[in-house]
Amino acid sequence: MRKAGLSLLVILVLLMTLSLTFLLPSGAITEDAQDYYDELLMDEEEYEGFGASVRPKPIAVLASAVFSDILPSSLVDPLPIDRTVPGNTPIAENFTENGYRDESIIVELDKQRMYDSDVYIAYIKVATPSQLRTAIAGSKLSSDRTNLPTAMASNYNAVVAINGDFYSMVATGYITRMGESGREKPSKTMDLLWIDELGDFHIIPNGADGQKTAMKEFLSKHELINGFAFGPGLVVDGKKQELRENSWDHAVYTEPRAGIGQLDTLTYVLVVVNGRESSTEGVSIEQFADIMYQLGCKQAYNLDGGNSATLVFNGEIFNTKSADERKVQDIIYFASAADGE
Repeated sequence: MRKAGLSLLVILVLLMTLSLTFLLPSGAITEDAQDYYDELLMDEEEYEGFGASVRPKPIAVLASAVFSDILPSSLVDPLPIDRTVPGNTPIAENFTENGYRDESIIVELDKQRMYDSDVYIAYIKVATPSQLRTAIAGSKLSSDRTNLPTAMASNYNAVVAINGDFYSMVATGYITRMGESGREKPSKTMDLLWIDELGDFHIIPNGADGQKTAMKEFLSKHELINGFAFGPGLVVDGKKQELRENSWDHAVYTEPRAGIGQLDTLTYVLVVVNGRESSTEGVSIEQFADIMYQLGCKQAYNLDGGNSATLVFNGEIFNTKSADERKVQDIIYFASAADGE
């Protein structure tokens, strides 16, 4: 009888863990998550002049702490590492105004006011690295074809997506999409982002010789699944990056920005800052780095900005802006791996 009772208790605990998605209301966090959040809060002096709106919210910083208990990757089959293959069709009724959840992916949306600008944020937790995916407008990586981000997101069943690096605009970088290499050329001036087979980010500072050495070391341990050439790196190994002397000229101006960050294992953030409007100025690269740092990124990377900066959720633009949607060359997206049948 005692063994039977113990077995029943174990089953109940497992059921409670797996049902955490439904037990936790939006914005609720566990006790461990709250403790972690409290540790991350900076001293009040560090926020003087910015206002309370720039402080990270528990649901923002603690996505991994809450999500880690409800997405056992062993129960989800990975998607093919093939850029021509879309994600599984998401479950339409699982979309809400502020997010999406199924057994393989959780997306939480947020909007904040920072640096006199509207900041649009998507927090994502996936069950497998294969759900972090990329797509291009053309049929080949050598193509310079473009398409609307919303159209590409819909074509590839993206739950949430952001514009990529518009890689044809530059001649360097280890440009790779879903394991397919299109260019292998180090850059003297651009930081690079490499995403490995585990879904982990590696930001490589500019410098041709250093990038050659870094790639050799990287390939001795990992497989390059997606490689980008834009930047600069905003947060590297948990440290906010300062603007370097050889950064692009546009880095010091307030502009619309787009970026991607890794918060923790299989936990990410997509961020777009609207700009070039009277109500939302946009941010400099240093300000954008500060935003990504405040959101808790361990690694964060700047993507193509300006009117390219577009965050798409459920097939529609989330960062509402006055300018028309611009066609881009590529997107980064997160897909469901749930079996909808």
